[in-house]
Amino acid sequence: MSATAVALAMPPGSEATAARTAAAHVFGTRSGLGGQAEALAAVIDAAFLAEAGWDAELLVLRPPADHPLLGRPVCRAPGCATTAPASAKICLSCQHRLARAGLGPDQVSALAPRPYPVRGPGECAVSGCAREQVSAPAGLCRAHHDQREELGISIEQFLAHPSARPLPACGPCAVAACPRQRRHPDGMYCDAHQMRLRAARCADPALDERQWQAIENAIGTGGQISLRGLPPLVIAEVLAGLQRRCRIDAVKTKEADLRAVCDDLRRQQAATVAGYPIEPGRSLAFKGLARSLATHARRALAGPETEVRGDVWDLSLFGHRGKLDFTAISQHWLRQTAKRWAADDLPKRRINPGRITSGGLALRHHIGCLARLSQSLRMRPDRGEHPAALGRADMEAFLQRLAYLHSAGQISGDARIRACREVKHVLTQARLMGLTRPGGPAAGLGEDFAIHLGDIPVKPAPGERGKDLPAQVMRQLCQQLHLLPGPEIRTAVELAIDTGRRPEEIATLAWDCLARDEDSAPVLIYDNRKAGRQKRRLPISETTASVILAQQQRVRARYPGTPAGDLKLLPADRRNPRGAKALTAFSLSFAHRTWIARLPALTTSDGTEFDKRRVILYAYRHTYAQRHADAGVPIDVLRELMDHRKLDTTRGYYIVGEARRREAVDRVAAMQFDRHGNRIWRTAQALLDSEHVRRRVGEVAVPFGVCAEPSNVKAGGQACPYRFRCAGCDHFRTDISYLPDLRAYLDDLLRNRERVLAATGLEDWARTEAMPSEEEITRIRRLIDKITGDLGQLTPAERAGIDDAVAAVRRHRTAMLGMPRVRAAITQTRPLAST
Repeated sequence: MSATAVALAMPPGSEATAARTAAAHVFGTRSGLGGQAEALAAVIDAAFLAEAGWDAELLVLRPPADHPLLGRPVCRAPGCATTAPASAKICLSCQHRLARAGLGPDQVSALAPRPYPVRGPGECAVSGCAREQVSAPAGLCRAHHDQREELGISIEQFLAHPSARPLPACGPCAVAACPRQRRHPDGMYCDAHQMRLRAARCADPALDERQWQAIENAIGTGGQISLRGLPPLVIAEVLAGLQRRCRIDAVKTKEADLRAVCDDLRRQQAATVAGYPIEPGRSLAFKGLARSLATHARRALAGPETEVRGDVWDLSLFGHRGKLDFTAISQHWLRQTAKRWAADDLPKRRINPGRITSGGLALRHHIGCLARLSQSLRMRPDRGEHPAALGRADMEAFLQRLAYLHSAGQISGDARIRACREVKHVLTQARLMGLTRPGGPAAGLGEDFAIHLGDIPVKPAPGERGKDLPAQVMRQLCQQLHLLPGPEIRTAVELAIDTGRRPEEIATLAWDCLARDEDSAPVLIYDNRKAGRQKRRLPISETTASVILAQQQRVRARYPGTPAGDLKLLPADRRNPRGAKALTAFSLSFAHRTWIARLPALTTSDGTEFDKRRVILYAYRHTYAQRHADAGVPIDVLRELMDHRKLDTTRGYYIVGEARRREAVDRVAAMQFDRHGNRIWRTAQALLDSEHVRRRVGEVAVPFGVCAEPSNVKAGGQACPYRFRCAGCDHFRTDISYLPDLRAYLDDLLRNRERVLAATGLEDWARTEAMPSEEEITRIRRLIDKITGDLGQLTPAERAGIDDAVAAVRRHRTAMLGMPRVRAAITQTRPLAST
């Protein structure tokens, strides 16, 4: 039965009783709490209050010292339960005891156990007495202590004396925050507050005692936070905020900070946590706790249905992060249209529980662009308040305003294009949603008040430079991996380099992300959150697997009690008591960016300084793709490795064409040879440009060079009029990239000669025709010697550059010819493994 049905079935007057019953675990038997306080109390879990040590009658919180989020450091001395500083874990009293005994902090276990482990009032030792003891050594309440002193006997003798009769409890201390009893039935205060009152009167003879009673703090006791003296709504807000802070944020709350916030709320007589001003000069921990309690208390009773009514939305209620502010849109119709569009668009955005997604950022961009449109409409005489009066001229004014802001340098060209696109999108969706129909917020808005495709500026085409990192830069980075802050960050960066996964995919890896396939080869299991594909499998090397195994051992040693299925491979270092919360991609990017900034200058192979701003986490993904593309991995296989749906997406991650080919051709073209072995010097840029053109449209590949004979070129290399006697043809030329083919051809000629000489049963004319000529063998051998000799004159750096260029040209030539080949396995994922 629903709550409404239960309320209708209740007899008159029973609703208040039901509300008090629902709030009893928070406020005990108190009544007159108010509707919002009772509503908040209903969402507070009784199990949480029990584990937090909440006393509903005294309104005092006593969290257990070993609570993972609300606990406190306890003194290490034997028999002492006093709160101690977290660094030494020895309370001040035991530090004095150590000093008197001549012992050091490491000898604290040698101290004698404290006879009174806990400070604060305890129960009177007389059986059945409800009053509090005057002190721990006395062990008796004030009345019984005075009786014992008059009799002049010990405590043991007094407890057996006939006059040791139980007494009823004294009334509570008149200080609103104090949970202690009065010192005497006829008094008003406990002993400690009686002394405080005397000191306050001495300092201020005109003291308002009633005001002092209302705002004075409770007597500080380790492990106890008093919420007495606060309005019921504030108490409910603090407890509800504390519950969500523990269960949702999983963040540790220090006892001293929580006590200070409650004392400040009481001193200012705050009606709500959200409405109380935080004084300047407060610590960051204090401000963070107060704001967290207020935010969580508000969210406890809020939801998407209530949030859409306001002009500032808390996106956490929609599953995203941040806020969405519509106040910059001044026109009522446009603001309501924007809100209706946002409410329709938010459920379509990807949600990643507990992680930051781009949904909130995308909507903030759209609302910001609508704010620019609103600013432009305010220039009209009616300030743009009437949608039916708007037309094409108003949209042109907005487009001209964007152009002016771009020309003045106030916005970038990309921001101008995005503003046009996003305003167009919102207005189009508003019309599709029927918001311009009669009765809608934008009723009467004309069809000409729109942005067309022709109104959007053309986005400049990006340059050809790839986003991958050069091998020389990668070597320098891998040599500096030991400077990364902490093993988690280093493991994450190594995995990003080795696997090419997105930063979010690396950060959220599960502890058991390493598996083995049927051949016992290691496989990485990850979630492609961007595309919504779970449990993806990526083959990895044994080196990468060893990195994961080492991190698994560290995490298991750090969180021995957490089930393996709940652990993360890269656990967050804050708000993570069980290791079930993963490192965020933002934290990983920040640590990586800090590391890159502290590195010395990065240089390329020719000594040029490399721009560090290009070294981002996502660049490792592009480098991974380029590395495999350079190794000859087919694009369909690379698409699977990158976990893309479309080949076009994979093509955008590496460069196989003009930029790299042109650089390689520039190097190789300078080392071309004719059929006589004479080097053809290409120094003029025009010749190099013609070489690029020839490789595009006029190049015909022959087994070990290039043919320029017109009829053969026209036939695609299949109609040589000289029966492919390239070594004796002036139309033939070769370059250093064909050196392996020349050597293979020479070996083939020598083998054929030996095979023909050893053959029997051949007639002389057939033997002559089949025998390779000595002249061709000599020409090929001389050509090889000339090329090899020129290579020997190069410096090691020039030779390395030529080798890279040859590899690039040969890969392109093989792909162009469509010749089948077997890809060699990539055994090293990083250019240089660091120790």
